[in-house]
Amino acid sequence: MSISAGTSVIPNDRKPESFADIVNVAMEFDSSERRFIACQSKLDPLSEGQVLVRVLCCTLCGSDLHTVAGRREGHDRGVLGHEIVGEVLGWRGEFTPADYHGVPLRVGQRITWAMSVGCEHCFYCNNDLNQKCDSLFKYGHEASHGHPTGGLSEHCVLIAGTPIFPVPDELTNEVVAPVNCATATVSAALRLVNQTHQIKNATVLVVGAGMLGLTAAAQLNEAGASRIVVADPNADRAELAESFGATDLIVDETVDQRQAMLREMTNGRGVDIAIDFAGMTTAVNACLESVRMGGCVVLVGSVFPSDPVALFPEQAVRRMLTIRGLHNYLPRDLDDGLRFLDRNHQRFPFEKLVGKGFPLREVEQAFEFAMQQRPVRVAVYPSSDF
Repeated sequence: MSISAGTSVIPNDRKPESFADIVNVAMEFDSSERRFIACQSKLDPLSEGQVLVRVLCCTLCGSDLHTVAGRREGHDRGVLGHEIVGEVLGWRGEFTPADYHGVPLRVGQRITWAMSVGCEHCFYCNNDLNQKCDSLFKYGHEASHGHPTGGLSEHCVLIAGTPIFPVPDELTNEVVAPVNCATATVSAALRLVNQTHQIKNATVLVVGAGMLGLTAAAQLNEAGASRIVVADPNADRAELAESFGATDLIVDETVDQRQAMLREMTNGRGVDIAIDFAGMTTAVNACLESVRMGGCVVLVGSVFPSDPVALFPEQAVRRMLTIRGLHNYLPRDLDDGLRFLDRNHQRFPFEKLVGKGFPLREVEQAFEFAMQQRPVRVAVYPSSDF
């Protein structure tokens, strides 16, 4: 994995006073008034271990859209955006901070980082659930407190302890930006599957052909799944899944038609593994109904309130189902996701998934475009007039 050297405008001494004259521009979202506010201010002094990053690209995640649309709770005011690629400008501290692999950071280096940062000491961090830390910090989800920590800002300050990852030279900003959300989450979902079931030669149902579902099709393809069935009511998105490794598509079929198609594909048994990325009640029910006896269901998309599903305990017991829920990921999943992209960026057309780019000053237009046109991703370029 090669590292991009880049060029920095910050002196190589990395002294905190080097940043004193930096004026940052950020687009803060006021959730009570449901509007963006342009904020211009000098950066507060860095604290020990913090890293200052210039934001090169931020892609808009579905959770960002839910927040702006009012379907997801957020802080009264803060900087959204967590799918971020940035350039290291410097840090504060006697020692040079290191990346996830223990390699010292370099000024000018292109990086991404884990969306969630745990304390590493609480019950959940000690039980491999860092993303549920008692004192969890999440980029793009925090209230504004002097330092910008979201991607819709010219700069972002990384708190001490953030898992940081170098970006391979071969990956464009647009391809790599979603890695610290969608790609890493898919890697985590497949990690859960691998704990109880085998992906190689399996028949897998993927519900939802957005960024997560398309990435899942590609990762399942590389992992050796024999049949990858992608279901989505949007015909264009479903067809796009074929270029990401899907072997079969289910588009806007009735429940009975879908079940008949899956039974035919699996000799009447049902799929080995079903993964939901859509989050709708109908999607969750589709997974539960479609999986075979002894099969595995992983629920990923239900990150906002929805109607309850019809799951009877007797069904889960008699069918011996494994049902897993996943929210966010661990740092090692982000590492796996980056390595996957590094191996496969020429094999699968991830570069086609960003429908359009906008400068930071047009962030409202970026969200409008994302909500109305529904591309897989929209990019915002805070450090460029674009």
